[in-house]
Amino acid sequence: MKRIGILGGTFDPPHIGHLLMAEESRIKMNLDEIWWMPNRIPPHKETATDSLLRERLMMVQHMTDLHEKYILCDVELKRNGPSYTVDTMELLNEKYAHYEFFFIIGEDSLQTLDKWHRSDYLKSLVSFIVIRRPGYEHEMEKANNGILFIEGPTIDVSSTDIRKTLKEKKEVNRFLLTKEVYELIKEHQLYE
Repeated sequence: MKRIGILGGTFDPPHIGHLLMAEESRIKMNLDEIWWMPNRIPPHKETATDSLLRERLMMVQHMTDLHEKYILCDVELKRNGPSYTVDTMELLNEKYAHYEFFFIIGEDSLQTLDKWHRSDYLKSLVSFIVIRRPGYEHEMEKANNGILFIEGPTIDVSSTDIRKTLKEKKEVNRFLLTKEVYELIKEHQLYE
């Protein structure tokens, strides 16, 4: 049975923090693959993302090209409307019944997990790998409830801050992004 980590998000843009989460999860949880899953319209955001869908897809493809175990999963991009994780995991479990899935989140996202759409049912469909982060304290007993905590290096970087910096015509720390993603942003003048 393949063990698959799902790293979902807007990835607008994807950055090195996403890479750290993906690789720490792959190594520490002995995962066979990490599926990078960009969403079309995140349910917690009021509008579509800042960059075009095609450009976001290209950026995520650059990230998955960095490792043979990274796969671009476009299942949420093919659906209309908000991307609810519960619907996606239901679909993936049906299509890949012989795979075991793990959804990767940061410890900050764990605070809102109970508010996700149909969260109780979602937790019955998939286990969550939670990357521990400084400043967040959660009870380890949640580890017995489909929540698996792992320690790993973290970096305080957000796609929102990167977009804001570029929109303000300020120089962004290019080392928060891979070379390919940075060059794609510059070439297409994203977020300006």
